[in-house]
Amino acid sequence: MFSVFKNINQFAGKSKLLDGFAIFCARWLIYMMVLFLFLSAVHFHSKGIFVYPLLSGLVAAFVVSKIIYLFFKEQRPAKLESTKILISVPSNPSFPSRHASLAFGISFYLFFYSVPLAIIFLICSCLVGVSRVFCGVHWFRDILGGLAAGFISVVIIHYLLVILK
Repeated sequence: MFSVFKNINQFAGKSKLLDGFAIFCARWLIYMMVLFLFLSAVHFHSKGIFVYPLLSGLVAAFVVSKIIYLFFKEQRPAKLESTKILISVPSNPSFPSRHASLAFGISFYLFFYSVPLAIIFLICSCLVGVSRVFCGVHWFRDILGGLAAGFISVVIIHYLLVILK
């Protein structure tokens, strides 16, 4: 996994355009996704398309990830001297990526509502994750861990909603 990180992060700092795009995706794309999700809910007149995917993402980022943090205290790649860092480095553990957990939790839950929208969100989630690696704040395995946390949260939320109905 170190070689995957190295192969992605090696391009940081070489192009202002690429750096700018990666910084936008790493920091702001997640907020754009939530805004777009809200606008989709308004357009489709469905609060569920906003509330449940967002709930799934929040559970992934702030419950599932927190539980995993108890067992894995991974250092961030920013600790390495050779890492090119483009954004501020969070203080929480590296594994799993909370941004990736949130993004993938939202994206996977959208499959219950709209496959095309879910695919667009999955692409955006991948951009968020790869950009966090590019910017030097996550290992690639952190993104895969976020993907898994997002999927787990979908299973939990969907199961709870089915039981509660």
